[in-house]
Amino acid sequence: MPVFNASLYLKEAIESILNQTYAHFEFIIINDGSTDDSLAIIQSYTDPRIVLVNNALNMGIIASRNKGLSIARGKYIANMDADDISASDRLEKQVSYLDLHPDIAILAARLVLIDTKNEEIGIWPEDHHCIYEKQIYDHLPLANCIGQPTIMMRTEVIKKFGYNPAFLYNEDWGLWLTVLSHNYRIAKLPETLLRYRQHPKSTTITANSFGVEKKTLAFKRRYLTFKFFNGGIINSDKKVLSSYFKDLLRFVFKKLSPKLYGFIVRLKGLDKPRFIKQWFQLNGLLNKVSKPVNAVYFFPFYHTGGAERVHASILESAGHKNAITFISSRSSNSAFLTKFSEYSPVIEIDELVKLGITRRLLFKKIKQLKVPVIFGCNSAFFYDLIPHLDQNTKVIDLLHAFVHVHEDGPEKWSLPYVTRITNRVVINQKTKNDLSALYAKHHISTALTERIKLIPNFVETINSLTPKSDTVLKIAYVGRGGEEKRVNLIARLAANFANEKDTFEFHFVGDVKQVISEVYQSACIFHNEVVNDAELETLYDRFHVLIIASTREGFPMVMMEAMMHGVVPLSTNVGGIPEHIKDGENGLLVESLDEQKILNDFENKIRYLALNRNELKRMSENAHNYALAHFSKAYFFKSYKELLSSEY
Repeated sequence: MPVFNASLYLKEAIESILNQTYAHFEFIIINDGSTDDSLAIIQSYTDPRIVLVNNALNMGIIASRNKGLSIARGKYIANMDADDISASDRLEKQVSYLDLHPDIAILAARLVLIDTKNEEIGIWPEDHHCIYEKQIYDHLPLANCIGQPTIMMRTEVIKKFGYNPAFLYNEDWGLWLTVLSHNYRIAKLPETLLRYRQHPKSTTITANSFGVEKKTLAFKRRYLTFKFFNGGIINSDKKVLSSYFKDLLRFVFKKLSPKLYGFIVRLKGLDKPRFIKQWFQLNGLLNKVSKPVNAVYFFPFYHTGGAERVHASILESAGHKNAITFISSRSSNSAFLTKFSEYSPVIEIDELVKLGITRRLLFKKIKQLKVPVIFGCNSAFFYDLIPHLDQNTKVIDLLHAFVHVHEDGPEKWSLPYVTRITNRVVINQKTKNDLSALYAKHHISTALTERIKLIPNFVETINSLTPKSDTVLKIAYVGRGGEEKRVNLIARLAANFANEKDTFEFHFVGDVKQVISEVYQSACIFHNEVVNDAELETLYDRFHVLIIASTREGFPMVMMEAMMHGVVPLSTNVGGIPEHIKDGENGLLVESLDEQKILNDFENKIRYLALNRNELKRMSENAHNYALAHFSKAYFFKSYKELLSSEY
């Protein structure tokens, strides 16, 4: 860990390493000629694992990093910055992975950005979205996607290269590319293991003040020049060369004609055959409209998902004789397309909304329908359409839950239009409270909160439970593999029970295998996507426990379905879940925030249920009875039918 005038945050950084769950390390701290209290802070620690190197004069970040590499004695070398915070189990997880994968040279992890008050302020998109080896290999020559202070490196490999002084401000990216060009492998754990601080004096902020594009071009030029005169352009360097010329042309073109550049970029990004098909389908359908359209719906997808199941039920409950449903994003499968189509024609517009000219034409065509009711959920285009509608059009939206604080989502898209939205539907009290707080934060009239209506989702009623096996305890995850679901954490839990397969089974229903580390997959039973209702119900009848490890939720449809089948929920205490799950009564809740503590709590509760089958049976019956009493189809249908009426 190089240190230069970092006294404000140094204690937190040091202690996040000293308090690691993995304890067998030397902690090399290089004080690079600091003129503040940094040296005194370092010397205040007496932990024998600390190796203090004190540079009399400031040598700079690259020289200090290389000095640390030269004296490091460990099998692996981890990086740390003097103003960041490592998760307590970071080293343990990285050591375990590298021990199991001897062909990996560099192992990174995800990071989250924090401010001077330790509050999370965002993510680094390249880091967040580039997880798998293939993604890293393809993206690194284009842009850096590896967080310097998150990495752990194999010493025998990294000492061959070191940090190159020619790559100042990008010495880390230069090292990754050099390692990659020599055919060494780079991997990343899909977990957030470091809190990366941004403040006015941080290296990243200072470097980026010169302009990201110029900085990227300058680095690639320096990197390629160095490689050309020192061993040549080899292997993945050819991708860097290709991307350099593309970046240069893009930079020049954007400077000369930014509007034309923007149009060409959007045009290039189109799936042109799909765009043309959607345009003709749109016009063909609208030209056939002979009767007044009762309602227009905007949904993002018709693929497999709890939200899509709800949307199909909304279409059914409204009973509109002449409605149109627009799908504004590209679906990954057609699971609910037939169901949607039973109640209205379905028009996909995911390519049409990408161009300004076709967006404007869509606004015009929809306004011409003079529709009395428009309903939208999770569609950015729906909110953009609102100011183009007639004032007498009834506008309704549905919020399943707030998105992650650092992401864009419907609660943010809707802010400019809240006075124009006639009614807002939420599925739990938590989302209603969140929406009210958002209004207050943005000085929106509290009177508008009266337009928020709570309509819980429903599941089909099952009056009697199918008896479950008393032998193997079956724990199931059902859903998709989104980042907030932390499916890999559940797979890690499954690995903890891998030697007890006669007593415990971990089942995964959904397209989630690709988000689970290979090392855990042997402990998992995969069912992949299940779109047939009868097949899913058969699985629920076999499962004893539904496990959810999400960082955020509304109230998941899968939890409602599982409870109706007497499956006991075991979940993190997030979103609207505690409104329905009473710990120890009809399910079990975990309060921990730290992932390791969540794992420990999950394991303890699962073992408790295995040893106390009467308690498991009691909670199962309570879960079923609660579902019968609270997840009413009749109330759902009645509420939406009234809400979607064209009468105010």
